[in-house]
Amino acid sequence: MKLTSAAFSYYVLELSLQDEMSDIEDKFVSLCKFDDSAKYIVIDIIELMTTEQISKLITNVSLIANRCGLEIIYLAASPLISKQEIAGIQVVALPKGVVKTPQLVNNVSKFITEPVRSGAVVKNDGDIVILGLVSHNAEIIASGHIHIYGDCRGKLRAGNNGDKNAHIFVERFNAELISIAGIFKVIEDKLPNNLHNKAVHIFLDDKERINIVPR
Repeated sequence: MKLTSAAFSYYVLELSLQDEMSDIEDKFVSLCKFDDSAKYIVIDIIELMTTEQISKLITNVSLIANRCGLEIIYLAASPLISKQEIAGIQVVALPKGVVKTPQLVNNVSKFITEPVRSGAVVKNDGDIVILGLVSHNAEIIASGHIHIYGDCRGKLRAGNNGDKNAHIFVERFNAELISIAGIFKVIEDKLPNNLHNKAVHIFLDDKERINIVPR
């Protein structure tokens, strides 16, 4: 199961029979924290299922979405879907290019030498290098890599144009959210001792999972 940003108006949730409802609910809760304007979800079935299995899955996911203030608006058309409507949800072909693809990055690094205070947003079409503190509720958004040579307590989004090869490096890691190419992780629980306030390297593996490893 993967939940990714597809457009500014909705998110796409990839589903298979192996996905647990509790995991889906966790994804939705994290999504609402990540993007408080999120409202609409499109379901993309990525495993061969019967129409009855798809219908049951959609019904269960819709109940979870409603509890989280989200709405299932479409089921993405694919060779795995034989109906035009299932469980009251219309099957539609997603517009070409709706999924974010890597864009050309100017590769001009932005250097920040002052602390990034709470509520501030730093953006750059390239790498961002910060030589000090990133406060709680501050946000760093880079098309390329992010390097924090100090304490980080805010939100970090690398590869913001869809670059899944982007990396994040933090000298003292205590961030509240991390994201690479739209794949995100909300840090809600206390980090293990080998990561909390330690130097870390963050990247996507070949299965598009976020990895946080000590440096």
